[in-house]
Amino acid sequence: MKMETAEFIRGKTILLVGATGFLGKVFLEKILRVQPDVRCIFTLIRSTNVESAQAKLQSQVISKQLFGLLQGRYKESYEEFMARKIVPVVGDVALDDLGIEESLRDELCAIIDIVVNSAATTDFNERYDIAMKVNALGCKNVTNFCKRCCNLQLLCHISTAYVNVGSVGMVREEVVRMGERVSYSGGEISVPEIESECNLIDKTMEEFKIVLGEAWSYEKESKYMKEFGAQRAMNFGWPNAYVFTKAVGELMVDYLREDIPTVIIRPIIIECSLKEPFPGWIEGNRMIDPVVIGYGKGRISFFLADPHLVVDVIPVDIVVNCMITSIVRNASQQRLCVYHVASSNVNPLKYSVIVDAIYDYFSAHPCTISKNGRIVRVKKLRSLQSMATFKLYMTLYYRIPLLILYIVDKLLLGYFRLEPLYTLLLEKYKFALKLAQIYEPFLFFKGAFDISHMEDLWNEMSERDQENFKFDIKSIDWKHYFINCHIPGLAKYVMRG
Repeated sequence: MKMETAEFIRGKTILLVGATGFLGKVFLEKILRVQPDVRCIFTLIRSTNVESAQAKLQSQVISKQLFGLLQGRYKESYEEFMARKIVPVVGDVALDDLGIEESLRDELCAIIDIVVNSAATTDFNERYDIAMKVNALGCKNVTNFCKRCCNLQLLCHISTAYVNVGSVGMVREEVVRMGERVSYSGGEISVPEIESECNLIDKTMEEFKIVLGEAWSYEKESKYMKEFGAQRAMNFGWPNAYVFTKAVGELMVDYLREDIPTVIIRPIIIECSLKEPFPGWIEGNRMIDPVVIGYGKGRISFFLADPHLVVDVIPVDIVVNCMITSIVRNASQQRLCVYHVASSNVNPLKYSVIVDAIYDYFSAHPCTISKNGRIVRVKKLRSLQSMATFKLYMTLYYRIPLLILYIVDKLLLGYFRLEPLYTLLLEKYKFALKLAQIYEPFLFFKGAFDISHMEDLWNEMSERDQENFKFDIKSIDWKHYFINCHIPGLAKYVMRG
């Protein structure tokens, strides 16, 4: 690289879309910690006015424990420093021009050097209209906004490696181009134009309201739109609306960008921080966390995966370091470069390591159920290596016992008060079914992600940059990571909720 990464960021003006998200916060913290002389980071905040946007930024970003090192560095002047460096911009990624007021939009377009789009809804079971607006239409609007920026050096778009979840074999660091057909395990598929798909969504919701009439409710519409989105995704070869809309969004970036220098970052499953700003920072339920939490709280006793298969997991600080260095490497290059941020090719993590780690952790640190103070004693998870095995397990351990409890309770007119036991078992049954439905395509994924571009990026970095922006995946000890970083982070920041 021609310039040290931190030095390149000095004096730069950045627009960050998605600052209130998990990845966006960590990106913000890292930039401000390593280069406090960044000129300004504008953050797009979905809000009604500047005051409420500022309040949202304060409560969801600035006040978070994640920024503890910065708080310790600046002490009484921390709030003033953050106010100078982070400026909220009222807008909406789903709107043309990002919903930014015209005069401010023109001012921003004249001074912005870098745009980072990490905005996304990551709920696998999201309403289709919301997923499409944020994950796909939002990419169209961000890219069009970038074309207005006269001094823009780079657009960094955060996608996901799972846009290729149906692939078999080695997945290359290449973008799928609009109009091309791609071979997936489900057959030949093509991606629709975003406008026609959005029109279909609007038409479908209108027809649903007409059919239901007075019986319509937001809850019923949400349920219907989730089912509709799942079906549309499967029609095009993707397992759910999340990965489908992220794929469409990635395609839109490439289709619209023209000569804008662009980086697409495709991380795999993003989990808690490994080292920066401290080990274990996490926010919300990430992909594998419902399984870990459900096990620790005694809600599940099995693991739907072949213990010998490899799962791709990546700490959030590794992703952020790769993001920042890729921005510096590709700025002003008028090309598009895709980076997979994945671990399986260079430091494979087997499901058996996760199973052993969570058993060791919760054996030493058992959960307590707050309602009655009961301590949960865990047993080693059963590994169910196929959906056929899972269905048999569910029948033997849930469906048959549920049926017996129901019949006995009815015959004895509730004399033995079996209803609470039935309700508890039914809750566990539904929870297990939901997890299986969500994770099946990922838990049995047998593809692998090429990381040649990420490795080239690492090899081009100076020793100083490699120390300050470390993303050497080979050095991660996975069992140590889960026992000493990830699960303690979940226990501290997520499980209490």
